[in-house]
Amino acid sequence: MLKHIIAVSLLMGCAPEAMPDEVPAEPGVSEQALGAVVLPPGARVHGRPISAWAKEWYRWHFRVPADRSPMLRLEEDCGQDQDGPVFFVPTYDLDTTYQRTCRVPRNRPVLVPLWVIINDYPCPDPSFEPAPGQTLEDFLRQGALDFNDGTQDLVVTVDGKRVDTRRHRHTSGLFTFDADPSLVGRIPDPCLIGGEQRGVTDGWWLMLQLSPGEHVVRVQALAPFGAPIDYTYTLRVGR
Repeated sequence: MLKHIIAVSLLMGCAPEAMPDEVPAEPGVSEQALGAVVLPPGARVHGRPISAWAKEWYRWHFRVPADRSPMLRLEEDCGQDQDGPVFFVPTYDLDTTYQRTCRVPRNRPVLVPLWVIINDYPCPDPSFEPAPGQTLEDFLRQGALDFNDGTQDLVVTVDGKRVDTRRHRHTSGLFTFDADPSLVGRIPDPCLIGGEQRGVTDGWWLMLQLSPGEHVVRVQALAPFGAPIDYTYTLRVGR
């Protein structure tokens, strides 16, 4: 049983060879000339891998109260309660097709969830438990991987240029988060208890470096449960 689906690679010790659409900025290249740079999946941002930032994204996701959560309101400010070194683009938890516009601070890396899920614990369902001898981390990870393996035909473009998403799947280790009680029953996660829980996240993420101006990320796929995924993030970076 997998509870929390958000419409929207294992931790690597070193970055693989960059694809043409994922080349880091060359020293001395002006910010205006960069456009949208997709960082390699093995990149470390402020000393941390992308899988670590995915965990921080979820901690932020669950921290914002329902009355101002951008995950529940498309018109809400994407930067709600954000003050860290990486800007988190929010999903919209109530549909798999939508369009969202975000104002993004200049000179800040941007983490974009493409299709991501969290498998969290504990859960009111008494059958949702690891098998005898199985660790909680392995139990949650396997459930997340098995579910997401059903995602089909994932196509992502950044400013009209297609990204090879096969290289951008990240699976976290076990981590803790503390959900605001107001989210219980609002976010589609029947295991959410409104307090401290543990979880594992799996999915496809892009870490971007964006020049000032407007950038567009489009995501299309077929969800594991058969629903079409089609959403567009318009990211307006300050000058």
